[in-house]
Amino acid sequence: MKIDNVLNYKIGIIGLGVLGSAIAECFINKKIRIIGYDLSDKVYKKLNKSYFSSASSIEELYTESNIVLTCLPSEKSLLDVTENLKSEVLIIETSTLPHECKKKALDQLKNSNCKIVDAPLSGNRLAALEGRLSAYLSGDEPDKIIAKKILDIFCQKVTDVGEFGNGIVMKLIGNILNLVHNAVSAEVLTLGMKAGLNPKVIHKAISGTFSSSGVFENRGKLMVDQDFEKEGMNFSTPMKDSKFITELSRENLVALPIYQVALQYYYSAVANGLGHKDASSVIKIVEQNANLAR
Repeated sequence: MKIDNVLNYKIGIIGLGVLGSAIAECFINKKIRIIGYDLSDKVYKKLNKSYFSSASSIEELYTESNIVLTCLPSEKSLLDVTENLKSEVLIIETSTLPHECKKKALDQLKNSNCKIVDAPLSGNRLAALEGRLSAYLSGDEPDKIIAKKILDIFCQKVTDVGEFGNGIVMKLIGNILNLVHNAVSAEVLTLGMKAGLNPKVIHKAISGTFSSSGVFENRGKLMVDQDFEKEGMNFSTPMKDSKFITELSRENLVALPIYQVALQYYYSAVANGLGHKDASSVIKIVEQNANLAR
């Protein structure tokens, strides 16, 4: 689709944290005007004023927009911004929050003129800046058609996963794979190094084969290089999401023993002061357990 097609929409974004601000920058870099709101006004100073304007309140943002992206950190923040809405807007809800919270937001909007789709995102700040996020889009068909036009601006892949709420389920099960692949990549590299292999050779040999994964090839490279300062994903996100994943598994009575075991490495990493590092640094815990010093 041509970027010009979205210029008829007045686009707003609520939540300009790490990911939300990067999405806003992606719009700005493509010369698409956007209005934003965040509880902290510090981020406003970093955004190009030629294509970005700030709203003084959520009410003002809704008044000035007909498409609103929400990129929020908590259940309360989503329910606050979907309560008692008077404006006729389409909300594209991109946050990673519990399935039940998304449903509550939908219920709050049932008697309003406001529509909502559930479209959680996969990827980090760097991917957002480059327009390489992925989205799991769910909701009513007419709303999804419009939402996809907006999501295509900063996503390289948008998958329609059906009815509202399926998006967050898809995101959470994908996060299970992300965490487990990261942990087992650390185990594989540590075992190979302890047995005498060069970590670069391990990474080169496995990458591109049937045994590999996107996590191994990307985050595994950071493990090999011991480059844990990259602007990727630190431990705060998977630790937050672990509560939502555990609740989803409890509701559906599906055991996740492999995920829960892999999660223990993350607890140890945070306990050992690695919480602010990229999650690839989990290999330091595996190496420590194996008494391996590089």
